[in-house]
Amino acid sequence: MIGYFEILAAVSIWALFNGVLVRGIKTSGVGVGTWTALVGIFMFFVAFLIFGWDPLNNVKPKQAIFLLCLGVSAAINNACYYTALKISIPVSSLFHYIAPLIVIAWPLIFPIFYEPTGGMDVVAAVIGLMGFFFLAKSSLKEGNRKLFFLGAGSAIFYSLEILLSGYVSNNLGVSASASTFSKFFFQALAMVSMAMVFKESLAVKVKTDWLKIVAGGVFLYFSFMLYFLGSVSVSSLERGVLGYIDRIGAIALGCWFFKEERSKLTKEVWIGGGLILGAGALILI
Repeated sequence: MIGYFEILAAVSIWALFNGVLVRGIKTSGVGVGTWTALVGIFMFFVAFLIFGWDPLNNVKPKQAIFLLCLGVSAAINNACYYTALKISIPVSSLFHYIAPLIVIAWPLIFPIFYEPTGGMDVVAAVIGLMGFFFLAKSSLKEGNRKLFFLGAGSAIFYSLEILLSGYVSNNLGVSASASTFSKFFFQALAMVSMAMVFKESLAVKVKTDWLKIVAGGVFLYFSFMLYFLGSVSVSSLERGVLGYIDRIGAIALGCWFFKEERSKLTKEVWIGGGLILGAGALILI
């Protein structure tokens, strides 16, 4: 039962981070990801100097390969997601909801990730896909193809991140500290490359925003540790659905703090979001 509380605590932190801090910090989405990841790495460095705590101690070659895959998946997911959040918090967050439904499909391609799937899960996936098309229609209708591709990219790579998080924790026995460090490390590296791909700057425009970046990095450090600890006992599908708290919270907080976001809740967004939320509820039945 404690695993569920660890996941809930982690996704609650992400709701605050994604709904307020990402949009509130005056830099690009990849800038937010890069600097907060470096803060997380610095925290590990301090822990090593004070306590001699090496997060990668006893990591074996096979574990390292999957940690690399986890880190790269997380980096691409967050690069797409944080950049999309700068455009529209509600739409990008709802796109992100597709991830738990995509989780169902990955084991068909990679049997190594097999987890039992019921008939209702398949129905939920179909309904969620319908919701996805409504969101896509909303984005494309407004001529925002960039938001569509960013949202779809974040959902695909977040679904991989969900699967890999459970696999390294459950099947490979990787510690939460090793998974968290790898996620920060590869995110910091990959975000720089993603900045060039997206043609975004990493510069922080307001000096006081460095305090938000430090706070965000510290929040993410604890949230990742909690998430990987909870991943040992909570399935990928359940973690994906519990992650809905992150997106609901991000939308609510984003619309509260940034009033211009409310106008982006179009009819298509409401319908698509409702279908995706309904699909998530079906998974829990």
